[in-house]
Amino acid sequence: MRPKSHELTRVKNFITFDIEEWYAANFDSVDLSKFSDNTNHLEKNVGRLLKICDEKSVKSNCFILGEIAQKKPHIIRKIHDQGHEIASHSLAHKLVYTMTPGEFREDLRQSCDLLEQITGEKVVGYRAPSWSVNEEVLPWFYEILEEQGILYSSSVFPGKTFLYGIQGFQQKIHQPVVGGKQQKIWEIPQSLFSFAGKNVGFIGGFYLRFFPGFFVRNQLGKANRQGKSVFVYLHPREIDPKAPRLDLPFFEKTIHYWGVGGCEKKFIKTFRPTFTRMKDYINLLSQHKI
Repeated sequence: MRPKSHELTRVKNFITFDIEEWYAANFDSVDLSKFSDNTNHLEKNVGRLLKICDEKSVKSNCFILGEIAQKKPHIIRKIHDQGHEIASHSLAHKLVYTMTPGEFREDLRQSCDLLEQITGEKVVGYRAPSWSVNEEVLPWFYEILEEQGILYSSSVFPGKTFLYGIQGFQQKIHQPVVGGKQQKIWEIPQSLFSFAGKNVGFIGGFYLRFFPGFFVRNQLGKANRQGKSVFVYLHPREIDPKAPRLDLPFFEKTIHYWGVGGCEKKFIKTFRPTFTRMKDYINLLSQHKI
C-alpha cells in the first residue's frame, strides 16, 4: 500500500538516545577497556527517558551498544516492550574509521545479533559511535550496512570539527552517492545551522547542553519550515548530574559535561507532535521510491 502524499510532505522529527554507559567516550585520554559498571545508573536514566517519552506520547529511536545487550539485557527488553525502536550503536563504541572493512563487518554483525536475540526483531538502523564516519570509510561503509540488512544510518555530521565530520555532505535525509553509485541505505544526518561560515550542531549532546533552550527551539522550527527533518540525540548520562564522571582534561571535560544539570528540562521543551520512529519514516520513503 502506497503512503498518502500528505504523510511524506509533512516534516517528521525524531527523538534518539545513544544507550551506553557513562564512560563510553572516544577521547584519547580514555581507555574503554579499563571500565565497567554494575550500578543501576544506566537503568535509572533510561527509565527516566522512557517515562518522558511516554508522557509526551512519543516513541524514540534507541541506538544501543552490543555490550549493553550482553551485560544488561533487561534494559533492552524494557525499551522494546514499550514500543521504542532498537538499533545498533556498534558492539563496544569503537570508532568506525579505526576499523578495517572486515573488522567493521564483524562488529556490526555481533552488535545486531545480540540485540535481535533479545527482541526477536530485525535491526534495521545504525549509528556510528562519535559520528566516526568520514570520507575514507564511505567506499565500504554503506555496502556493509546493506549486507547486514540495515535500512538506514544516522552516522554523519555534515560539517567538519576537530573530532569528526564530512564537509559538504548533504544535510537532508537521502541515499548517498559514493563513487558514482547511489547507495540503497538512507542516511539521516545530524541537523546543523550556519554560523560564521561554518556548520554547527544545535540539538543534541554538547550542542543541546550548550545553547539556550529558546535558541534550540527556534532552530528546530526554522529547519522544519525549510522542509528539513531534525533529530534530537541524548546519552542517558546527560540527564544525570550524579552519574560517575571521567577524569578528563579541561577542554574534554567541558565538552562532555557542560550543562548536564539543566539538560533534562531543556530536552523536554524540544518535544513536537511531529516526532516518530526513524524506521517508520524510512519505510514510507522506501515505499514511495523517492
